[in-house]
Amino acid sequence: MNNEQIEKLCERKEQELLHKYFGNLVKEAAFEKPETIGDYTPELPLKIEAEFLDFLKELWKEVAPEKLKGRELVMDEQRLRMLVTEDDREAIRHAHKEAVERTSWERLTKANHKDVTYYKGLLEAYTRDLLMVMRLDFLEEITGRFIQNKTYEYIPQPIDTSGIQLSENLQQLVEQMAKNVHEVWAETRIRQGWMYGPQRDDEKKTHPCLVPYEELPEDEKEYDRNTSIETLKLIVKLGFKIEKHTS
Repeated sequence: MNNEQIEKLCERKEQELLHKYFGNLVKEAAFEKPETIGDYTPELPLKIEAEFLDFLKELWKEVAPEKLKGRELVMDEQRLRMLVTEDDREAIRHAHKEAVERTSWERLTKANHKDVTYYKGLLEAYTRDLLMVMRLDFLEEITGRFIQNKTYEYIPQPIDTSGIQLSENLQQLVEQMAKNVHEVWAETRIRQGWMYGPQRDDEKKTHPCLVPYEELPEDEKEYDRNTSIETLKLIVKLGFKIEKHTS
């Protein structure tokens, strides 16, 4: 199976999932009627994400480059979580609230159709983007690091931040940021069905790091700290300023 065939297979699965969970929203929008959000909860994209990921894992077993046969498919979770900005999340939350809460006028006139349709449209658009990013990440695993199943040397080129010294105020942020990095990671894992276990087990979805940040081994804390430090250094290197505002 060549790369073009793999991509078309992924695109077909995306369309299948979108049709399965969202049907034809454009057609629905043309017929005004009283309705509820039904299964269109804010968590629906995560359910569809999990189903698409299961599909990609099975496909990976078949098409993974020879050198990666038998290895777990690793998706870029951070990129997926960054797909929706806080403004986007707020828009979805607001639209969801408007779709769920029917005013007296809407009950009387049965005119909540626009609110529900708008909310469903936002949810579908986010889900469509989510699946697209997952497909692109998957294709990167197949083709980005391998060309016709032949490896090439990957040389990371991070921006040099070695000359950046963090101010005392920014250094105080490191531990808070490190804790939040862990909290975001843990929240994502738990949403995906993972739970604490003494050993990592991808089949059972258990992970020893699903504990509060304070209970992590020191080497795991150091990993999160280094991520935070390098993020702060990059911000400074790029000429941005971080200021604390007091009310």
